[in-house]
Amino acid sequence: MSDRRGPDPTVEDETFLLEIHLAYKPALGTTEVAERVGLSQQATSKRLQRLEDYRLVESDKIGNARVWWLTDDGRRQLDPEENESSGQ
Repeated sequence: MSDRRGPDPTVEDETFLLEIHLAYKPALGTTEVAERVGLSQQATSKRLQRLEDYRLVESDKIGNARVWWLTDDGRRQLDPEENESSGQ
């Protein structure tokens, strides 16, 4: 886990999407995403909420944890060729 805390503007939105996409599990908790991108849990949560506002990820509360997964729009964001093949 990284010692960096707070928002890091050098971490692109696509990094969040890619880390969720590459994970073995179909959904990741906020802590898992934070560890994968090297940001604090609070900064990660804020970024993921913003990505959810853009409809690139979705989330649900399971027990005490919030889990995140990619939407179809999030997958298309990662794969521009899919945009072309779907006529968008």
